[in-house]
Amino acid sequence: MSRNAPFGSKTILQSFVIFFLHGTLNCGIFHLIEMKDKVTQLTASRKQLLQQMPDPSTILPGSLLSRMVRCNKPGCRFCVKGKGKGHGPIWILSVSLGNRQVRQVPIPSEMKKGVEGSLRAFAQMQKLLKQIAQVNLDLLKERKRQRH
Repeated sequence: MSRNAPFGSKTILQSFVIFFLHGTLNCGIFHLIEMKDKVTQLTASRKQLLQQMPDPSTILPGSLLSRMVRCNKPGCRFCVKGKGKGHGPIWILSVSLGNRQVRQVPIPSEMKKGVEGSLRAFAQMQKLLKQIAQVNLDLLKERKRQRH
């Protein structure tokens, strides 16, 4: 078809080819295009999830706890029985090591915000990894389906 052909004739020709292929291939070509589009869509989705991943060098597992402590020194105004609440709060990072072992790390108050950010990054990383794993599973199923 020449470049000078009117726009409408090109559209009619394309429509005819699509109609012809649809009838002769029994929708096979459309199914193939749809599957490739699904793989492309899943791959793009995975790429987008990967771009949302936090920097792994900043993540911390665990929970941040606050505690009030008593020094038990006689006359301490913070620890007077019945009146004082104790010293603190002090911040503790509690991390499970497995096998019912827990490590508790005292956190200076000036480091609290940074630790909170690292805990959020860890939670976000876990959430995104689960989503990426689901996309990978869907990709595997789709690619397996394409083989048949």
